[in-house]
Amino acid sequence: MPIPMLEAQVRLTLEKLSNGESVEIDEQWLDEAAQSFKAALKRQFNSGPRTFRLRMSNLGRPTCQLQMEKAGEERSRFPYNHVVKMLLGDATECIMDVVLKAAGVNITGSKSKVKMNFSGVDVEGENDIEIDGKVFDTKSASPWAFTNKFIDFETLKEDDPFGYISQLVGYSVSQGKEPGGWIVVNKATGEVKIIEVDMSQKEIDDIVLEMNQTVVKISTDAPFERCFEPEEEKFRGKPTGSLRLPSTCGFCPYLAKCWPGAVYKPQTGSQAQSPKYYWYAKYEG
Repeated sequence: MPIPMLEAQVRLTLEKLSNGESVEIDEQWLDEAAQSFKAALKRQFNSGPRTFRLRMSNLGRPTCQLQMEKAGEERSRFPYNHVVKMLLGDATECIMDVVLKAAGVNITGSKSKVKMNFSGVDVEGENDIEIDGKVFDTKSASPWAFTNKFIDFETLKEDDPFGYISQLVGYSVSQGKEPGGWIVVNKATGEVKIIEVDMSQKEIDDIVLEMNQTVVKISTDAPFERCFEPEEEKFRGKPTGSLRLPSTCGFCPYLAKCWPGAVYKPQTGSQAQSPKYYWYAKYEG
């Protein structure tokens, strides 16, 4: 099914549900969603100590971050609301699973356990859902990410600090299936959009090669190497004297280890009432 038609079908079903119109819901779908969320609650509330292992879900992340995690380096503490954010993502996945079934979408698989061998190392994972034989992932997004990051595939490809693309490619290639895309839900408004993958076979092969290189580097305990360096900041075309860290570093829990003096400050030189904030290795504000 073409993505625009799939998206329209999902929105139509949600519109009917929002307005109290009749939509056929199988009791089994609700039971399955309830069991999935119960498992998520157990996982989030009883996570215990973190044990590092390579997974499909983290294989697309920067190797420096994975090296830090494997070495057991101290990570920044999550804020108190982190577990709720994670559970909102889990709940979104359960909700959308029922909505997709109610919409009559051709679901050809769900929660498939996958395994892929990279240079003798098995990496496992579990995908979200398959539609028309293609692999899709469900993501809950902040209003900013929904509007600015999940615009289309090209936009996501330009800035993918969490390795969403590699994750989806791993899920699909390991099963001999095509990557479909992402079902994205705005966690604040409930809006839904579907981002379609647009990659050639060569691009997919290149991502698999990158994943293999990451596995080799991590599994052989290669020397630590930072993947990113700060960039000279410019404001209105002129250097500010500040050195800004890439956005990927801002999402890394080991930022303080890599950049002990990093500061989170408003954009140098900005006079805006609500300026953008960035992470800086050197700040001249």
